[in-house]
Amino acid sequence: MVNFFKNRSYEAVKFLVTQVAISIFGLVLSLACELAKNDALQLACSIFAILFYMFLIYTSAWDIGSKDHIPVQYGHKPNQPLTGLYIGLLANSLNFLLALGFSLGSWFQGSDAMVSFGTLCGTIAMFIQGMYSGVLALEVEMGAEGLMRLHRLWYMYFLITTPAILMSSLGYYFGLKDMRFIKFFDAKPNNKK
Repeated sequence: MVNFFKNRSYEAVKFLVTQVAISIFGLVLSLACELAKNDALQLACSIFAILFYMFLIYTSAWDIGSKDHIPVQYGHKPNQPLTGLYIGLLANSLNFLLALGFSLGSWFQGSDAMVSFGTLCGTIAMFIQGMYSGVLALEVEMGAEGLMRLHRLWYMYFLITTPAILMSSLGYYFGLKDMRFIKFFDAKPNNKK
């Protein structure tokens, strides 16, 4: 496990930096749509930012898996197809901690300190996961509680980490197997005169 942290922490940090960059992009788009009072456009921009983030995570993980393809194929490195999952979990560990902090604030409403701590964690989580801000601004019917925005539900902060972990896992696996979804990415330059 120590070797994994030593060898793969750079990739996890790279994923986290990508997340923060796309988060700022998503927050700017969401803020612009909110100022324009256009909820549909805000949701569309948020979905676009999420898809762009998933594409970046997938391609980064695919590159990591592709670099491991040859050493694994010739037995110089052990075959560990779950490496992408572990990198994704490591990269999202801060997101999980913030989700846990927000959840504690939601569960212990009687304690002002816990509510304040949960609010702080939720604010930081929204900043570093800003690409989801348009989706989390949606209102859903919660039965007796009435309409509630998704960003107030504690489990949403756990759910929004799932796509990045899934893309990291898939990207690494397909890179390790040297498989691509789209042949366009396999295009080679035409050197004929």
